Amino acid sequence: MKKLFLSAAIIFTCAAAATAQQYENEDGSPAEAPRHHHGGHAREGQVRFGAYFAPTIAWMHPTTGKSDNGLYSVSSEGSKLGYAWGLLMDYYFAENYGLATGFNLNTGGGILSTKYVGPGPVSSTYVTSNVYQTKFNYNVQYLEVPFNLKLRSDELGNAGFKVFGQIGVTVGFNLAKKATYTVSYSDSTGSILSEKSGNNEKLRGTLAVPPVVFSLNVGAGLEYPITEKMSIYGGLFFNNGFAPDATNPANYDLGYLGSFKDGNTRLNNFAIRIGIFF
Repeated sequence: MKKLFLSAAIIFTCAAAATAQQYENEDGSPAEAPRHHHGGHAREGQVRFGAYFAPTIAWMHPTTGKSDNGLYSVSSEGSKLGYAWGLLMDYYFAENYGLATGFNLNTGGGILSTKYVGPGPVSSTYVTSNVYQTKFNYNVQYLEVPFNLKLRSDELGNAGFKVFGQIGVTVGFNLAKKATYTVSYSDSTGSILSEKSGNNEKLRGTLAVPPVVFSLNVGAGLEYPITEKMSIYGGLFFNNGFAPDATNPANYDLGYLGSFKDGNTRLNNFAIRIGIFF
């Protein structure tokens, strides 16, 4: 995946250079490139490339208070700081309407805790080889490809600012999955409880975290031209994961006895983007 991201960066750089090449007349002599009427703002039929960086607040949200088998209660234990950065491409098929895509690297996660609430045994202290309580602090990283519809206003007065909004779907490919965790579980006889913990340990197990996730992406902000070809922008963006479940703890292979489920967890984040188009 890292090689894929590097290749994408090279392609974007070459494409950006190509759009900046000098125009020629029919006789081969240099000709002046078309000038924009609004500084760095794109016009109809134009493709723009750019880059951005964004601090994020990420969290994991269980869609239900219990696991689907009803044996575990689950709750979110708070958000965590992360970051995202990426390469952008906008294509305007009309003056103020366009398509936005690119490649983003997004690092985030969340904190979840679960507790066993299912039926207990009749003749022993604990259910044999059973997970009773967990707390997982997840750290995950995705390579994301957004597909957004972008809407933009006319210039606001004479200030040069334009307001924009966008909405679409983002596809994310998992690059890293780790967790700091504590698991309380019973032994094979059901007589004692043991504890297993790990610090920023890779999540092992088949499909412990899905390789591909989908999220709804919405955002809005302001854009301002700084030269004839360049503009800067800032905005607030929200990623709402909707499929599939962000974690699959029943498949974890971390050395403790038993397994558990959570409440169909989704991965979300808010991002404050600061970027540039060129």
